[in-house]
Amino acid sequence: MRASQLACAAFLFFLPLNAVLAHDEEAKLGLSLSTEKPEVFERVEISVAGVPASDNPFDPESIALDLEVTQPSGRKLRVPGYFQRDCDRKLEGDREVLTPKGEGTWRIRWLPLEAGRHSLVATATVAGKLTVRGETRIEVVPGTRHGLARVEPEGKRYFRLDDGTPLFLNGLCSCWHGSRGTYDYDDWLAAYEKSGINYMRIWMWHHAFGIEWDKGDKLRYRLDNAWRLDRVLEEAERRGVYVMLCFDYHGVFEVKPDYWGSNNFWPRHPYNAANGGPCQTQNDFFTNDEAKKLYAKRLRYMVARWSAFPNILGWEFFNEIDNEYAYLKHEDVVAWHGEMGRTLRSLDPFRHMISSSFTGGSERPDLFALPEMDFAQYHSYNEKHPAQMTAEKTSRFFEKYHKPFFVSEYGTDWRGWKPDTDPHFRALHQAVWSGAFTGAAGTGMTWWWESIHTADLYSHWSSLSGFLKGTGMGRCDLRPAKFADVSESVKPFGVAAADEAFIWLLDRAYDWPEGAMEASPSPANGAKATLTGISDGAWSVEWWDTLAGKRLSTEEATASGGALRLTPPAFQVDIAAHIKKL
Repeated sequence: MRASQLACAAFLFFLPLNAVLAHDEEAKLGLSLSTEKPEVFERVEISVAGVPASDNPFDPESIALDLEVTQPSGRKLRVPGYFQRDCDRKLEGDREVLTPKGEGTWRIRWLPLEAGRHSLVATATVAGKLTVRGETRIEVVPGTRHGLARVEPEGKRYFRLDDGTPLFLNGLCSCWHGSRGTYDYDDWLAAYEKSGINYMRIWMWHHAFGIEWDKGDKLRYRLDNAWRLDRVLEEAERRGVYVMLCFDYHGVFEVKPDYWGSNNFWPRHPYNAANGGPCQTQNDFFTNDEAKKLYAKRLRYMVARWSAFPNILGWEFFNEIDNEYAYLKHEDVVAWHGEMGRTLRSLDPFRHMISSSFTGGSERPDLFALPEMDFAQYHSYNEKHPAQMTAEKTSRFFEKYHKPFFVSEYGTDWRGWKPDTDPHFRALHQAVWSGAFTGAAGTGMTWWWESIHTADLYSHWSSLSGFLKGTGMGRCDLRPAKFADVSESVKPFGVAAADEAFIWLLDRAYDWPEGAMEASPSPANGAKATLTGISDGAWSVEWWDTLAGKRLSTEEATASGGALRLTPPAFQVDIAAHIKKL
């Protein structure tokens, strides 16, 4: 299916509201709103009664519920509705058990973007014919919410929220739960909020939140997993955590068990011709018209159900799709991302950001160069010197694409947690902290989240959160800093604007894996570095202990000729400074 055909298919899901009703005009949809006076950027849940019955509530060609919102500015939003079923949850031992409640209902989720009086008109179409409608009006009031995450439009290096608030991502991967289901996320998210963590990544796959991945799932979405994702997103929103939601992962195309003896799900995939799907081969997923039409319908459902969450950082089409290039053609994968990116934009009324990901050993410029990809990513495992890796990747990716970039997966070994190679967690610490000092849009997003939680290693994030609190990290004019006259014993990293800078000095003797086994690092004495390219005059220099997350000292220094000489106190492994023009 060509991009124009997909766009038409998406458009056909929304019929004009002035179309002639094919049903009794006295019949009306009943709209019940979760709040009478929502604030701007406050998600509104709308229960809809009176939707006609259908053989398949997930197929918009069979039945489609849509909302047209006329905003005070006169601009209109089109918001798709969705079918859902609530659940009760409980723990039986260490296993979450869900119990469905009722036969299911229709919902619409809407995020107000403006203050003032709004007109809401809902319509239901059956087999392409408008059958029933309902309408209401509602007043939206100003509030204190910051809005959705966007690419910062001037420097294009960081993210920011709709009200201009910078959003530097301090987080990790938390892609799926264990047997305790959503109870795992209750525990993790409470720890994240306490630690100042504001980002995580979730996968929709067979282990957790996937809604269409097994033989019987084709256009018959798994409402239990969808309910679980609802709950986790709600809890993340309450805790101030943004989520990158990954729709698919590479294992759906694999036929052979991997290193872990699994992740070979193509024989079970609902689009596989062996299961009644349209795809004879894995590559057909990216080229077959019917497969793309099915996927566009899934996109519509996911947008309907989750796009109104303001804490959705962005949509990620695939995790490490190039892992399956034995079966796939790269040029078809890239073309598909362009087509589906445009389809997703046409469906998403709130225009969340879009991306996708490759393995760390595969930098393929034609995917991230697509205008439909809003930011770039890199996965890093088994790489030495994580801080230098982050600096090099950030510089190269930003130069190539001029888009925000961050290391979205990091681990010292892809095969497992392996703390024996990093017993003092210096690689983890350096991966987390380096993002803030290299121009990346976020920290290095560590893998092995369950082990991190068990070991209670959150101090590495909380100390960074404390260091960055109240600063201008993420402001549009920050650029990688330049240094001169640096001690041979340290590696300097930093970002700087004319009147503010963030500096991080790393002792070369403990640049992981160097000195990894030393339990008592030798103090670094007499280190120095000169920051260049800043404004002349008086500056405040705050030195921070990066492990304790505490300010060590504050001093004044004078820049002359655009250069500021930095002389940190003695430190172990690394030290950071926040520098402000007085």
